[in-house]
Amino acid sequence: MERNEVELQYKWDLSLIYKNQKEFDKDLNKAKNILKVLTDMKDSFTDTKENFLKFNQESVHLSRLLNKTYVYAHLNTDVEPENQTYQYLLSSILAFSQQVSNALDFVELEIIKNKEQVKDYLTDDQLKVYQFNIENILREEKHLLSQEMETLLSKVSSISNTAENVFEAFRLDYEDVLVDGEKKTLNSATLSEFLKNKDPKVREMAYHNFFKEYKKYENVFAAMLSGQMNKDAFYADVRKFPTPLSASQWNDDVPEALFYKILEKANKQYRPLFHRYNVLKKKILKLDTLHNYDLNVPLTDDITKKYTVEECWDIILDVVSVYGEEYINIIKQARQERWIDFYPTKGKRIGGYSSGCYDTRPYILLNFIGEYDSLSTMIHELGHSAHTYLSSKYQDPANSDYRIFVAEVASTVNETLLINYMLDHASSKKEKAYYIYEFLENCVGLIFRQPMYAEFEDTLHKWASNHEPMNASRITDLYASLNKDYYGEAVELDNLAGHSCFYIPHFYYNYYVYKYTLGMTAALAIVSRIRNKTEHQIENYLSFLKSGGSMTPVELLKKAGIDPLEDSIYDDAFHYFEELLNTFEELMED
Repeated sequence: MERNEVELQYKWDLSLIYKNQKEFDKDLNKAKNILKVLTDMKDSFTDTKENFLKFNQESVHLSRLLNKTYVYAHLNTDVEPENQTYQYLLSSILAFSQQVSNALDFVELEIIKNKEQVKDYLTDDQLKVYQFNIENILREEKHLLSQEMETLLSKVSSISNTAENVFEAFRLDYEDVLVDGEKKTLNSATLSEFLKNKDPKVREMAYHNFFKEYKKYENVFAAMLSGQMNKDAFYADVRKFPTPLSASQWNDDVPEALFYKILEKANKQYRPLFHRYNVLKKKILKLDTLHNYDLNVPLTDDITKKYTVEECWDIILDVVSVYGEEYINIIKQARQERWIDFYPTKGKRIGGYSSGCYDTRPYILLNFIGEYDSLSTMIHELGHSAHTYLSSKYQDPANSDYRIFVAEVASTVNETLLINYMLDHASSKKEKAYYIYEFLENCVGLIFRQPMYAEFEDTLHKWASNHEPMNASRITDLYASLNKDYYGEAVELDNLAGHSCFYIPHFYYNYYVYKYTLGMTAALAIVSRIRNKTEHQIENYLSFLKSGGSMTPVELLKKAGIDPLEDSIYDDAFHYFEELLNTFEELMED
């Protein structure tokens, strides 16, 4: 579909940001002038309280302009990538953002050098709003190097990303898959469909044809992965952290105990639940041997139900009514002001996301096709957008941005509430089984598989820190062993399973995967408590959404009524999974 064929009501209204390029250019020029003001204050911004206040005010103003211009440029480019004007705007703001980063690299060191004065300034009411962010800078003191060393590290940053860049650029060719006597193209996009095929020979062929290419280049992939781990270990060591994990956790402002708490719960205490799920899969699929490449075969029939955009809005309003009037009005505003770009069009970016900032609406890109997944993605992204909206409404610009660490909670709570709504309104056992199965699969990926990834990544980082060798056989043997424990005795592990680690991009993101698990467990615990009518749970959750980035991630989650360092959040989440598994098992026996 061409973009001009889509009705206006189904396209986002970016004129609410800028009506034309002239307005965009005006803000970009303002930003350039502010950068000049800030760089002129390089040697004086901590001299007086007045200077320090002005510098912080102008810095926040600059950030707001950078964010606003970037959001406008990237949203337009994502739906019209061939539009050269939008490409120019995007490249302009990206180039200027890099210029800003380079020009202001003195700020943190200067604040730390004058920390006693700065601490005194923070007692002033006008500077209170900047306190949380400035205290985060001050805690960096023991991990910052000299100006010369910081400049050197900045200059080599692009070189240090070589392993990740090579991984992203590396392309493999795969043998075709034979389906009903016809050759079909195999690639990363089609693999998942082949693994859902009812014919076991198709599944086996697709899996082998795909991952034997990773085995063929195992030494290359092992070099990439070990290069990434050695990079993380190097930066941790240079910045005086005992391990890469401690460096990562410090950056996220969370205790190391949180990482191991998640692994203990998911990989030890509650893993038998996943093993039980695989036993059930083997029984339902009636397979003598259940291979790991059989696990994506659907256990239920698809439901043919289709939804219009209008029906989705109505369902979502029903689902979020539990939050109260303010949240409902946000969803209504999103509809009235056209925050969402719905339909897939030629050249449009695939997938879905929520993107906005303090001075824009929190827009949503979808590729809506009217299936249940479209509805689920829509309410998921509206969760992000409502979080952004409430953060911007209730927080000062300096404290409105929340970390990726807590970002998935708001979206996943919405998705989970939707599942419960669909179960309550299902017209048949078949429909109910379908919704539960879809949700169980999502849970498995987030609360069982991601912790297994995290354990693998943590072991590699420990090898790097200890200067241990990381060749292909050692890496793949480790991954195969973890998978064997992960799947349980019901699953026969293919001999290429160890090489599937080379396919996963998240291992280049430095302790990222476990954050998915935290988001899902937090969401399941919150929904469980909402459904059980736990006192003040709704108010606590809304308070969390309104708090933006004004606290550490752990403090924010506590505000939501859950403490990620206590057992109860994980117990509630995994028990919720168990309840759904029990219901699913009963439905599939009928």
